[in-house]
Amino acid sequence: MALVHAVRCIFLDMNFGAFTTRWQVGLGLALIAAVIARGFWLYRASLTWPTADGVITRIDIERKYSGGSTSGHYFSATFTYDFRDPRGHRVSGSWHKNFSTESEAREFAERELPVDKKVVVRFNPKAPVQNDLELDSWTYSGDRPTGLNI
Repeated sequence: MALVHAVRCIFLDMNFGAFTTRWQVGLGLALIAAVIARGFWLYRASLTWPTADGVITRIDIERKYSGGSTSGHYFSATFTYDFRDPRGHRVSGSWHKNFSTESEAREFAERELPVDKKVVVRFNPKAPVQNDLELDSWTYSGDRPTGLNI
């Protein structure tokens, strides 16, 4: 009798566990979908944000280590920029890009986004501290079409 009771308890626990696992997976997928949808919504909203003229004020290049033990290291270049919001307040922001070597990071910084380079910043009009560089293919000199003499 005790054995039958033990088997029933195990069977009930297994079914409950399977239900819980399915529920947790479903909840996890719904949460991931909500995060992706919010990101897409914010991206679309940011396309309507106004732009301001800014300038690169600082470049920091740091050696960082990947999470995996066999991954090694990489170099992260952080570009700090300033711009003025519509009320005339100075606002700062930053943008980063990763590189395999320090020399690649320094060459990119010198060629594409050196200190004092004028840049375009897109910002949230309700909260200008929420901003980002307006980067496109025209930003990088290596991507400009040569036939247009730009």
